[in-house]
Amino acid sequence: MLQPIFWMLMGILVATFFDGLRYWFQDLRVRMTWRKWALVLIWLFLLAFTLGAGFTLIGENEPKAGLRFMLFFGVIILITGSGLWKILAQGREKRKQ
Repeated sequence: MLQPIFWMLMGILVATFFDGLRYWFQDLRVRMTWRKWALVLIWLFLLAFTLGAGFTLIGENEPKAGLRFMLFFGVIILITGSGLWKILAQGREKRKQ
C-alpha cells in the first residue's frame, strides 16, 4: 500500500530537485548544453550508486566493506565533482555590475 506513495513522492522530489538545479545554474549564469546536463546526470548517478551500494553493504552486516566502499568511491566522486564544476563554470557569463 505504501510503496506506490513512496515512489510518487520520490518522483516529485527528483523533479523538484532538477527544476531547482536548472534555476540554480541560471542564477549562477552557467550556460548548460545537453552535454553538460549529461555529465551532471552521470555524476549524480555515480553518487547515488556509491551511497546506495555502501549503505546496502552496511545494512547487510558488512560495515567495514560499506565504509571502505564509500570512502574509496567517495574520494573519486569528490575529485570528479570538482572537475565537473570546472567544466560547468568555463562557460560562465560575467555578471554586469
